[in-house]
This record gives sequence, structure tokens and C-alpha cells, in this order.
Amino acid sequence: MTNAKSSRLRSVIAAICATVTMMVPFSASAAEPNVDKPQKPENGKVRIAVVQQDSVPGAVEENRAKAIRFAREALRNHADIILFHEALLVGYVPNILELAEPADGRTTRAFQEILKGTESLVLYGLVERDGEDYHTSAVLVDSDGATACYRKTHLWWRAEGARHEPTFFRAGEELVTFKVKGHKCGVMICYDGDFPEMTRAYANLECVMLFWLNNRGSRGHGEVHPLVRANTMIMATCCCCGKNEAGNECRGGSNITDKDGSLMAEIWDKEGIIYADVDPSTVPDARKQNPWYRGQRQDLYR
Repeated sequence: MTNAKSSRLRSVIAAICATVTMMVPFSASAAEPNVDKPQKPENGKVRIAVVQQDSVPGAVEENRAKAIRFAREALRNHADIILFHEALLVGYVPNILELAEPADGRTTRAFQEILKGTESLVLYGLVERDGEDYHTSAVLVDSDGATACYRKTHLWWRAEGARHEPTFFRAGEELVTFKVKGHKCGVMICYDGDFPEMTRAYANLECVMLFWLNNRGSRGHGEVHPLVRANTMIMATCCCCGKNEAGNECRGGSNITDKDGSLMAEIWDKEGIIYADVDPSTVPDARKQNPWYRGQRQDLYR
């Protein structure tokens, strides 16, 4: 065989071998591709996950199942706390009270089940039934069940139907605080946050993080920024998206804002989860240097 023929033969054999190698099916024992995997937050930091969910008004089972799927995803990404919007399961349908459940009811137990074996928390909006009373509430859940329940203290009145909240709900009478990885936090619901005194009250309680649940057209960073700037606190704000009970489109605008007012994450016009790793330990010293906080005269504001 001539050298030229030999060279051509070697080339053909090499090409055949390359083709055969490309056709070998994937084997479970083969090395995994080098892809990025979620890493846990750095020591001292808290990973916040805010879920912007398109809940179908009144479709309790469907909305619960979707929320559990979102929560599982956030847990896979090592979230320390997972925030959902106000009235997550129900919305504001005419039969809203018929769909209410207790704070330790089925939805809380469903979240509790997926939190087992973790130190993570879920904070979600519930149309709560407590005996003969009803509240629009935020329930905090860990692996042991409901650990705190905040009941909306400012009820929205400028609306008709189920959104005229005083017709359906009893207002809460107290602020609620809780700890996330040792850091003191507060919670408020929708209309609560339209009163700047609410955010200031939590700052005066030495909360370093504040979680704000909403069910309205949108609640973007522009509405959060002045509250953070005045009080030096990390804020996680959650709003719904999709169509509400009247068929109006909700854009969301869920966001996570750092203590200085800078935007860390935001989502508009779609479902999804946003994340941010925050350092609450830096809040107290920064607050002491905030001229819009430090100069207050609480003795005059009564």
C-alpha cells in the first residue's frame, strides 16, 4: 500500500471512530458536565427568596400546589426565608370567607412538611379563620408548624366587594416580630405599609429586616425606597401577578431592597422567584448614622 493510500485509510478510520464516539448514549456513570450548582449563602448572610405567583382567585387547591412547588425550588436554592403575597390561596372573591382556614390548617401543614429537616422559614398570606372571626394574615411556618401569625392592622376601606376589608375582617391589634437566623424581623400587609409610621415602628423595635406582603396591581421598588431610606432596614416586598378577581392585570413588582435603599432584585409581569443574600448585622450601625432616623422626636409624635 502506498503512503498516500495508507494516510487516507487512517483518516477514514479516525473519522469513523469519532462518529461512533459521538453516538454513544449517555451513561449514568459518565462524569457530570461542569455546571454551576446553587451554593449556600456566605456565613452571616441571609438568603431571602421572594415568590411572585400568579394565583387564580378562589382556586385554593391549585394555588396551594403551585406555592409548594415554588417553595421546593427556593429550598433547593438554599433560601433561609421564602416570602409569598397576601391572600395567596384565595384572592378577593365574593365567597372569600368560605375559603378561609385556620393559621395551623392544611396550607401551613403542607409547608411544614417540606420544611422538615431544614432551618428555613415560609411566610405567606392567609385568609384566616379564628373561631367566628376572620383576618387577612401572614403566617410564619417552620419545620414545627406555625410559629407566628400577624393580622393586618390597617384594613383597606376604599373599595367594594371583598376588597372592602372592614366588612369581612377584624383588624389585628399588635405588631409581630420574629427571628431569621438570629436577626429580628417585622411583617406588614399591603395597606399597612402606606402608613410610614408602620415601618418606623418596626425600626424602633430594632428590627433589621421587614417583610411586606401585598395583593394589588403592583408594589415596586419606587414605593419601598423612601421607607428604607428613612429607617435603614432591609425590605423584602411581595406582590401577586396575573389577573385578579375583576379580570384586571397585576404587574407585581416584587423586590428586595438593601438597607441603603439600593435595589437588589425585582420582578415584573411574570411569575418567578427572586433572591438576594443580605447581611442584617450591618443594619444597626448604619441606622445610627441615618439623619432621617436618628433625629426623630418620638416624645412629640403623639
